Amino acid sequence: MQMTDLIAVAHDLYGRDPADFIQARNDRAREIKAAGDHELAGAIGALPKPSAPAWVVNMMVRQMTEEIGQVLDLGAALRQAQESLDGPQLRELDLQRRKLIMAVVRQGRSAAGALGHRVTDAVATQVESTLHAAMADEDAEAALRTGLLVQPMSATGLGPVDLTGILAVPEAVTAQAARPRPSTRETPSVARDRTRELARARKEAEVAAATASRAKKRLRDAEQRLRSLDERSIHLRSEIDELQERLDQAERDLSLVEKELTQTDGERNAADAAYENARAAAEAARAKIERLRQEQRA
Repeated sequence: MQMTDLIAVAHDLYGRDPADFIQARNDRAREIKAAGDHELAGAIGALPKPSAPAWVVNMMVRQMTEEIGQVLDLGAALRQAQESLDGPQLRELDLQRRKLIMAVVRQGRSAAGALGHRVTDAVATQVESTLHAAMADEDAEAALRTGLLVQPMSATGLGPVDLTGILAVPEAVTAQAARPRPSTRETPSVARDRTRELARARKEAEVAAATASRAKKRLRDAEQRLRSLDERSIHLRSEIDELQERLDQAERDLSLVEKELTQTDGERNAADAAYENARAAAEAARAKIERLRQEQRA
């Protein structure tokens, strides 16, 4: 089986509307099997349908190339700032990260809506988590770039992202990275310069070692607070959306009640007039009866 063929088929399938995925996958598997490649047909038939958050991210990778590129570039800058323990730069980049992810996810929800798929708050939260993971971890970034996610990703702390069961074709990451690279062989003079640079870097590292541990702890505390605030922000946005929906429903109910009230008030006035007429007729009838009785007695 040619792995490139499987990756090509998977890239086509995971770019389709999720409602068409199963039928399209089975059709391709049957075509490949009829052509005689039973192994590739079996691999295609085993491709899982992506979850809703995974489909949204795959769609964004394909249709929002520039925006996703900005997210991943910012993630690389954040990782570099973390490694260099550049506190001010890290705070500035982290602020940019939150603003950018909120904007990109909002745009992704709009793009999905244009394709006929409403993205719930729960799904949007998992899309945010996937983008966070791709920014935090280089391997997760490479996985996202394939556009072959079957499940959303999540990052915990500073550790690597668990990619188990995340990709439809895990080999796609390797295939994506397997590109010709320029030679990195150095001349002797460059090598000597590198040695001197390394010596200076080691000396600087020794000077920074005393503060690195404290800075790392502050960073972890800040990340924990940030995650907590992010979760609180997401929860509050969800509550606002729910309250807005309830308000909209209450306004619709109020409009119906006011309309029914106006109608009922008219019916009450008509009934009141009918009652007065009937009462007057009854009084007149009683008076006539009394008059006739008096005439009869006379």
